[in-house]
Amino acid sequence: MTAIVGGRVVTADGEIEADVVVSDGKVVDLAAPGTAFGEHLDARGCWVLPGGVDPHSHIMSDIRAAASAAALGGTTTVLSFTNPDPGEGALECLLRRREEIAAAQPAVDIGLHAMVYELDRVTFEELTEIRRAGAAGIKVFLAYPELGIMCSTRRLYELMTWTRRLGLLMQVHCENGSLIEALVAEAVESGKRGPSAFAETRPPEVEQEAVARVLAAAALAGAPSYLVHLSCSQALGQVRLARGRRRPEVFAEVCLHHLLLDDDHHRSGEDRFLVCPPLRDPGDREAMWEGIVDGTIDTVGSDHVQQRSLTPAALSLEGVSHRYGLAGIGPRLSLFLSEGLARGVPLRRLVELTSTTAAQVFGHHPGKGVITPGSDADLVVWSPEGGSTMEVGSFDDGTGDSVYTGWQYHGSVRAVLLRGRMIVSEGRLLEDRGGRYLPSGNRHGAGRDTVRR
Repeated sequence: MTAIVGGRVVTADGEIEADVVVSDGKVVDLAAPGTAFGEHLDARGCWVLPGGVDPHSHIMSDIRAAASAAALGGTTTVLSFTNPDPGEGALECLLRRREEIAAAQPAVDIGLHAMVYELDRVTFEELTEIRRAGAAGIKVFLAYPELGIMCSTRRLYELMTWTRRLGLLMQVHCENGSLIEALVAEAVESGKRGPSAFAETRPPEVEQEAVARVLAAAALAGAPSYLVHLSCSQALGQVRLARGRRRPEVFAEVCLHHLLLDDDHHRSGEDRFLVCPPLRDPGDREAMWEGIVDGTIDTVGSDHVQQRSLTPAALSLEGVSHRYGLAGIGPRLSLFLSEGLARGVPLRRLVELTSTTAAQVFGHHPGKGVITPGSDADLVVWSPEGGSTMEVGSFDDGTGDSVYTGWQYHGSVRAVLLRGRMIVSEGRLLEDRGGRYLPSGNRHGAGRDTVRR
């Protein structure tokens, strides 16, 4: 039996002074301070938080490295998209990725979202098997016609009628691919090339339109939806409208980079900061924080990529290949806590965004995302004191120099436990690699009355 003693325990429900008693990988008690028996981990002066749950990542090209970075940053559950190979079916890829997770011996637990690329091939029976294999949801794209993966509105509606019946959550990348094609053609005709042209051809309007379309289809299908990496005020406005009309539940996600960075970084001519959707102007960044405060935003992900994607060749400078996608699975928790607290956001709300709601929405609660008797002892001992600077290689994810290198923030991860076992101590990853594939449970009952305040 182990006890994390002297800390202040924080969950989405509130904060208490308690010793967290752990046995056989589970939290067994929140004891009065100073009353716990057994081996002690000193958390005096620190907060004890539930392990982070990252709802949005792409880690399959190097599972082990990404999981290690997640652990160092205080994330103990990573939910990754499957990213099928060309011609590979959604179920086939999901089953393959499960085996790859087991073989990688990751430092943290990993769950999977099934991407659907072969839109005309997928059937209700295949989605049934995807659910049985442990996926909580499927993801489709309203963009990327050049890759052959853009979902039509009709197919979106059809899939939503199936996901509603199966208890799967429809996750949607919301950009209007046809409008982007037209804007790319105009840019090419006018001679615009390079990273800034890529960002300019994906303006907020293409996101706003796609969000409205998804919410209309979801309302007709009576299906819940999860909108990934929203980035602009117009998109949040559509979410607020839908909720005001009492449409089916809709969950809104923002990613770390859209909370911390803005489109000034696109003007350098480098592709280092390219991401999709692109970084927005400072007003949109502030709108995202307003959504954090007023409850419009439900989760904060990283959209971490281990391998960046090529931009369309038509927009590349002659003889140069540009890539997009950012690594952020390691910095996600610490940078968000630091910035959120500096802005006066209550700590329990930050925990809700980084852990609790994602676990609830994707069927991993109450095992994950909360500190309560019976939950997995996935714990982060986080010190709010002192300043730190993000350094090259801070999280050793194998992706090179981070866009957050040099970023100054407050607080630090002192220790991380996965099911009661110490996996990080004072910034050092330990050898214990007990992470495993995490199938989704039943996400029914994760409605907004349960998930939200």
